[in-house]
Amino acid sequence: MKTYFVSGVNGVGKSTLIPHLREMLPADKYIVHDFDARGVPDGADHNWRKSEIQYWLEESARAAEESRETIICGFAKPEDFDTDSDVEIIVLDADEETVRQRLTNRYTKDGVFDENQKVTGKPVNEFIAGNVWYAKKMREECSAAGCQVIDTSFISPEEVAKKVVELIQAK
Repeated sequence: MKTYFVSGVNGVGKSTLIPHLREMLPADKYIVHDFDARGVPDGADHNWRKSEIQYWLEESARAAEESRETIICGFAKPEDFDTDSDVEIIVLDADEETVRQRLTNRYTKDGVFDENQKVTGKPVNEFIAGNVWYAKKMREECSAAGCQVIDTSFISPEEVAKKVVELIQAK
């Protein structure tokens, strides 16, 4: 049984994708999880991410005992996994302006930021800028590692889900 991580920076559509995948994939063969379901602490770092990845891999092993494949939607990088692990990363990507706009819409009220708001312990403007900056780097790293990349900039969440399902079912 395979484990799939649907990854990408904040704002590319990972969480939005979850209900569509659950609807499109038969529950007796697939289980879909939100990587952040257990909560994200302020200052979440590499060590926290590695710990959560380990947790989700253990959950995936339990699902495999029931002959179910696991899809986890959340941020993970190829370097987070052992080279012998049976994990496939599918990367959701979007252009810089799309990422910026989606995150701005998420973290503003009537187009205005709450200057006191923090996201993973960072001021919201800094959080958005970091995701916009890292989107290109992640695209390059994941492409070099052989990950499938889906550009979500100009397609609906349903279309993204269809593309993810096609990749998963083609394996």
